Amino acid sequence: MKIEGREISTDQNYLDPVTYIPNHANGDASHPDCERGVIISPSTSSVMVLYFTSRTVQSTSADDLVWG
Repeated sequence: MKIEGREISTDQNYLDPVTYIPNHANGDASHPDCERGVIISPSTSSVMVLYFTSRTVQSTSADDLVWG
């Protein structure tokens, strides 16, 4: 699994910061619906992310995430 072309793994990327960008934000990371979080663990189909605002862990598509 990759985020912005970079392979991710639990060993290398645990707690690395990411930003969720919903489809309707059209790639704009400053959109108010974007949410910052950290990687908890990748799986074969999604990434488990701990989100700061909601304080929840959610399964998220890697296609909707950017680094930072």
